[in-house]
Amino acid sequence: MSAVIKPEGFIQEQERWEYLYFAKRRGFTVPAKVEKVTFPDNLDTAVWELDLGGGVRGVVPASESGLDDQSLMLHFVGQQIAVKIINLDRENGIAACSRRKAVTDAAEKLLAALKPDMVIDVMVKAVFPRTNEKPDRLIVDAGGGVLVELTRSQATKNQTARLTELFRPGQPAKAKVVQVDAQTGVIRLNMADLESDPWAGQYKRGDVVAGTVLAQRDGLVFVEVKPGLMGIASAPLRGLLRRGERVAVMVTMFDPAAKKMHLQIRGRLA
Repeated sequence: MSAVIKPEGFIQEQERWEYLYFAKRRGFTVPAKVEKVTFPDNLDTAVWELDLGGGVRGVVPASESGLDDQSLMLHFVGQQIAVKIINLDRENGIAACSRRKAVTDAAEKLLAALKPDMVIDVMVKAVFPRTNEKPDRLIVDAGGGVLVELTRSQATKNQTARLTELFRPGQPAKAKVVQVDAQTGVIRLNMADLESDPWAGQYKRGDVVAGTVLAQRDGLVFVEVKPGLMGIASAPLRGLLRRGERVAVMVTMFDPAAKKMHLQIRGRLA
């Protein structure tokens, strides 16, 4: 058979094994896709099964996942991660891998490189809705698999939409570095600070705009006109407006310096 040019991204199995042996010897990180979380009969722990390309299957036990909470492993299914090769079993087509070692190496470099006020690329890895125990929050990859948790207010100025409506695992984003401490390994980020100032707009008395209800309590309705721009209106005489409802409101007062906006409910929107 004559040699032909292979399709872009095509990996032959033999070539992939040679590369993995090389990566193991040199301590290089290797990209892999998490196919599933499984619980082998001979282990009392969860294990990631990886696709390393070229027909090679990788395995990462929870102890080598680099995650403090084993339950987080579920959120990585279908996502790309970086691992180091620990052992290769070519006969059975399996590579034992460690994300923990890859992240440890990346963290050292990342902590040395980051400075406050830098704007960096991040990747959303998990989105958690509000529960009785914890508020809604995001986990993002700040680089090399180093994970940083953001509260809702750190993630977005939007106060009405669910975080699961705004973000999805694997979504790229930008974040500002707030704090970095190489001694403790602490990295603090903020994505909301990079959003435009919602109070920079121009509104005058009599303008009618659309908004989303955040809450109704104590005779007042809190309406978000756009992410981070919250106004208050008197509650309607009849009926209860619920969180997430869209309403038409008329501006009765707008003071961007004091960050105050008074509204009048004109009606529900479909």
